[in-house]
Amino acid sequence: MTRESVASNEELFRKVNERIEDLSTPVAPDDEGMEFLCECDREGCYEKVKVTRAEYESVRATSTHFIVLPGHEDPTVEHIAHTTERFFVVEKEGEAARDAVETDPRSNE
Repeated sequence: MTRESVASNEELFRKVNERIEDLSTPVAPDDEGMEFLCECDREGCYEKVKVTRAEYESVRATSTHFIVLPGHEDPTVEHIAHTTERFFVVEKEGEAARDAVETDPRSNE
């Protein structure tokens, strides 16, 4: 899988998660029943991650941060910034970080 297609997958999952978050505004910020898509760069990964709206908002506050399942991190383009029992927050580095900032749907609003 090329770097461009990996970035496209991550961008798509982030946009889907943004839509999930938009539709979940009636849900309490600390409700643990929310499910978002893993934002990893693995081809064919459509796994879900349990994340509260407050946790999601905290991660999305930084354009280079993504939510992934434990073990789905890619050390060639990111490092683990934070861990929980349910998910990891990874921070993109180098070109992947630039791509994340440029394609962040919140910065393009």
